[in-house]
Amino acid sequence: NEIATLVSINGALPASRHFPVLIDHGRLRDGRLYLMMSLFDEWPLATRIVASPDPPQRRAHLRTMIEATRGVAELHGIQIWHVDLNPINILARWEGGAPLLRIVDFESSYEVARHSAGAFYDPPTTPGFSAPELPRRPPDARSDVFSLGAVLYTLLAGYEWTRVGNVRRRIEADQEIAPGLKDALLVAVATEPAGRFQSVGDFGAALTCCLDRA
Repeated sequence: NEIATLVSINGALPASRHFPVLIDHGRLRDGRLYLMMSLFDEWPLATRIVASPDPPQRRAHLRTMIEATRGVAELHGIQIWHVDLNPINILARWEGGAPLLRIVDFESSYEVARHSAGAFYDPPTTPGFSAPELPRRPPDARSDVFSLGAVLYTLLAGYEWTRVGNVRRRIEADQEIAPGLKDALLVAVATEPAGRFQSVGDFGAALTCCLDRA
């Protein structure tokens, strides 16, 4: 699944800096699949997570996640949903005063052209970060909105919420997040897809407003 998805991404988005580049793939003599892809100097967002980030760190996290919505929007533009976005598979560094991101690990991705036509799909997901409607129904753009909301809250508050397992309840109880940002996060991680931002672009726009007010 990852090979097929990266072939589609590289073909449709050759100039994008947000995704790995598939160099080669095939089968070894014993039948095992292999793939070779580009690697990056960036580190996973998980390496930046602290329990109580200071205001400059929070602002940097907001800017990083706004950039993440842009990368995911590129993916959605070619009808591919990542499905398993979490702090491990979003890589980031700062370059020229701006965040540079790579989105990796497409093992769980849903490519509409293939999977809606009957290609096998049984993705592994990350509890707490993957949308709660999975695997009861096929994913869509709103599934990745949920994941991005959970990732942003983890950047802002640390991993403590994962012990509870319900990010929405923790956001509701959090008294330290600015009201406007809290409202945006609660919409992003709504339990039902219909209650979320209907696109990652809408979520990114809401985060941009929060950044402007910060």
